Formats: sequence, structure tokens, C-alpha cells
Amino acid sequence: MLRASLAIPFAIALLIAASPATAQPSASAGPDAVDFALAWARGGYACPLVCRFGEEVRRGVRRVVIAAGPRSSPQRVDRITFFDVGATGASRCHDDLGAEEPNIVGTLLVSYTVKRPRSDTPQRDIEQELKSGPLVFDVASGRLRIGSATAAPESLREVDFAGGRVRLGELAPGSDEARRLGDFASQRRLHLEAEAPDGTRIGMPLADFERR
Repeated sequence: MLRASLAIPFAIALLIAASPATAQPSASAGPDAVDFALAWARGGYACPLVCRFGEEVRRGVRRVVIAAGPRSSPQRVDRITFFDVGATGASRCHDDLGAEEPNIVGTLLVSYTVKRPRSDTPQRDIEQELKSGPLVFDVASGRLRIGSATAAPESLREVDFAGGRVRLGELAPGSDEARRLGDFASQRRLHLEAEAPDGTRIGMPLADFERR
């Protein structure tokens, strides 16, 4: 289902090197694997879904944004924000294959643990890791409301994901999930999976429409 990223854009390295550092290694040290992993994940993403309002069928998207986390965090993190699908009043929401699509609302802060802390080739390390599967991020904090897409977000069950994991990797061309994203022009197509300590899991294909 997943395939490796072809490369981490060189522009990301320039961006990271030019960024001020707070609770991070000194600028003179240059970007490390944490910087490359977090930068690779960032973007504005969409996942298609279909919602039914009576006899009317509406196609829409779930929005997920991964951006740099707060500079005040004790560790370097990305912020993953899941937006309300806005389907209150619908009879049901589902994907193109008919599987139910839940509403997922909230924010997670995720960090990355370096596999080779003293490596001189951090960018290459991340590229090699992606060749063997998705990147795995640790959830530092965050709660998500998860439940029926037709219910009001405030009524949904809230799940604490702190201490859980987020896996993010690229979709293999031709897979069922990749075909779900066929209407999007973006060639950057990912699969996101998050698991909470209590065993709650969410997963979805994502098309990147806005690099961050």
C-alpha cells in the first residue's frame, strides 16, 4: 500500500537552515533528521468523501493540515489539524466504495525520534527510511473527537492520542486508495494512520494541495 518517497526537496533543507531555532539545535549545527522528517510531512491535504442529504448527494473533502508546531514546545513538533467535515444534518457520509466515513476533529502534536543521532547524512537517512515504509511519529499531545459524520462535532467521543503513533507514507500508484484520489492534480499522495494508546485507530488517503 505504501511506497517510498522519491526524494526530500532540497528547498526544504534551505528553509530549515534559514529558520531560527527555539528549543532546537543551534543554527550552526544545521538541520538534522528530525528537521527533515517534520518538514517532509508538512502540507495541506484533502481526502474525498460523499455525503447524502435526503435525496441529494454531495461530494466533499476532509481537510487535514500538517504544519510546524509551536516554537514554545519542549521538543520539535508538527501540528496535525483535522477539520470538521461539516456534514451535520446528512443521513450518512461514505467513501467512493461505500465504506462509512467518520468525522474526525482536533489537533495532534507529533515528534520524530532519530534513528541515528550522530549521523552526518540526515537527509539520506530519512530517504532510506521512507524506502522501507512510512515514517513513524510519536504523539506528544492531542485529542480527537471521532464519530458519526452526521452528528454535531461537540457530541462526538473524545479520544486522547498522547503516547500514540502516527504513520505517514506515500501511496503506491494504482492502489485502491490512490485511485480514490484520482480527481486531485497533486502527485503527492499519502496514507495517514494514527493509533491511540487505547487502541483507537483512524486512517485515510490524503492528496497534498498546499505545501507548507
